[in-house]
Amino acid sequence: MHKRAPLVLATLVAALLLAGALAYGLSESAEVAVASASTPVAASVESPPTLLDPAPTAVVASAATPASRPSPDRYESLSQKVDRLSRSADPLDAFAAYQLVTGCLWARDHEGWMARHILPGDRALLPTTQQACGDIASDQIQSRLRWLERAALAGVHHAATEMLKEGPDGLGIAGSNDIDAPENASWKQRVESALTAGVHTCDADSLESRVNSYESGLGAAPDRAKALTYWVAYMECRRRSAGAPDTVLGNGDSVTQRMGNTLSAEQIARAVSEGQQIAHDARPLPGDD
Repeated sequence: MHKRAPLVLATLVAALLLAGALAYGLSESAEVAVASASTPVAASVESPPTLLDPAPTAVVASAATPASRPSPDRYESLSQKVDRLSRSADPLDAFAAYQLVTGCLWARDHEGWMARHILPGDRALLPTTQQACGDIASDQIQSRLRWLERAALAGVHHAATEMLKEGPDGLGIAGSNDIDAPENASWKQRVESALTAGVHTCDADSLESRVNSYESGLGAAPDRAKALTYWVAYMECRRRSAGAPDTVLGNGDSVTQRMGNTLSAEQIARAVSEGQQIAHDARPLPGDD
């Protein structure tokens, strides 16, 4: 009995070591099998990347951009910016392109005036011709009114009245201009369409222009009721853009009294209601102020 105990113990230890070796071998085999099985799956994913799948997108982008390819220029010249904005489908960009080119023209045309009338210490507040114009090309200057009209007919704020101030040929409206001449009929009709578009986007400038036309009789038959209607819409749109609470206009409002001094109380009430409805129905373009 005493002679067999060491033999039994040695046999038991050997069995345990053998079992451990087998378990380790099986574990290693399983890990290799899992790794070999998962590798082909990852390599076989060829579906196009989507917005919900950012990882493949990053891989594709890095693969499509070799390390030797120079990074794009982060800055664009004025001419490139004007070109990009003018080609955009967004009418707000078209108006921005017009403003850049018009700013160049203003600086160029007023360069001598600024030198004579602006103190040297204040000139830094205004752009120089080089700063405002840069490399803007002559064909871009010639196209600016086309971009302005595209923006105005879409109802971009301030664009319709800019179109009106530019005049039929872009030289501005002066006392000697006869905008009622037959050759300007098409331009006047387009300006009217632009003002209407501005009314529909709650453009305060377009609404104010309608107020002035109907109250003064310039450009339209005098109509105090319509002038009051557009005045109410103008005030409502101004309050909306400022985020101020609405104030009901009525007989106590000084402008209402002035415009309505020939109107009955019923006509005033109707004009106020219609003006508020115009402002309520108006929808500014996304991103426009």
